[in-house]
Amino acid sequence: MKKIIITGAAGFIGFHTAKLYINKGYFVLGIDNLNDSYDYKIKKFRIKELQKFESFLFKKVDISNKDKLSKELAAFSKDSIPKAIINLAARTGVRKSTENPNVYYMTNVIGALNIAELVDKYKIKNLIHASTSSVYGDSKEKKFTLNSETSKPISNYAASKKSSEVLLYAFSRLNNINVTVLRFFTVYGPMGRPDMSPFIFIESNIRRKKISLFGNGLQKRDFTYVDDIVSGIFKSTKLKGFNILNLGNNNPISIKYLLSLVEKNTKKKNIIKEKSPLPEDVFYTSADISKTKKLLNWSPTTNISEGIKKTYNWHIENIKWIKNIKI
Repeated sequence: MKKIIITGAAGFIGFHTAKLYINKGYFVLGIDNLNDSYDYKIKKFRIKELQKFESFLFKKVDISNKDKLSKELAAFSKDSIPKAIINLAARTGVRKSTENPNVYYMTNVIGALNIAELVDKYKIKNLIHASTSSVYGDSKEKKFTLNSETSKPISNYAASKKSSEVLLYAFSRLNNINVTVLRFFTVYGPMGRPDMSPFIFIESNIRRKKISLFGNGLQKRDFTYVDDIVSGIFKSTKLKGFNILNLGNNNPISIKYLLSLVEKNTKKKNIIKEKSPLPEDVFYTSADISKTKKLLNWSPTTNISEGIKKTYNWHIENIKWIKNIKI
């Protein structure tokens, strides 16, 4: 059976990526440290769902712990070499990175280095690494291209991710391993992160709680549905050498419009509490995906209206246990 290793398997994107590979006949080693960066209960639920499959093996490991990580990778790679390591393990969240920057650098930089070294050690041919649109900082460009400025991040989270990109470029050149860095643009969908706006807005509306609106709501984000992201991850394992690609919906929308889509689905008015904008928040993101289309034959297929409807339906279908998730 073909093998794949997915770090951050209890995370939002990790969960959906693991399910895709399981459905395609892979044996998946899922690694996660189950940290408390957001409500642990949803991470636990995701892993329980994956453990229903015989072809999924979970190990609780922090990628910044090289010795323990090496032990698990050695055991999994003993009989046959996995096709790739997909590194989705990260400390995420722009705002939280201001409060506790050290843990972001330990996971996002040291953790990435550990994985790169072990990919080389165990002769795994491909490393897929999750990065972020946040590396573009507060860019004023209409489209964020791969040639856009990325040396001026405005958050510790973005800085840690940019650092990992530079590190992996050097490692790929020096050790002749295939590395693809994927810059994700505001991923959302079912089983999402409870610290991100689509989850918060939908749940706050359902629970009749106030929604904090930072700034005037005219900020735009290139919201990208999770199934499109996972499709891009899967296709990227075929690439050779070192590559950086944008994975985005290529159609940014305002936060106010997102709020209106929530109201359209719930048929209830949002309760808004206006707050001052935060210095870590960028005003605009928009992915230029021309290279991604060319190299991967990939394009997003889910527009924001359809994606929010699917996400809302998932919330309603799981309303009994989601009501206990902290937002």
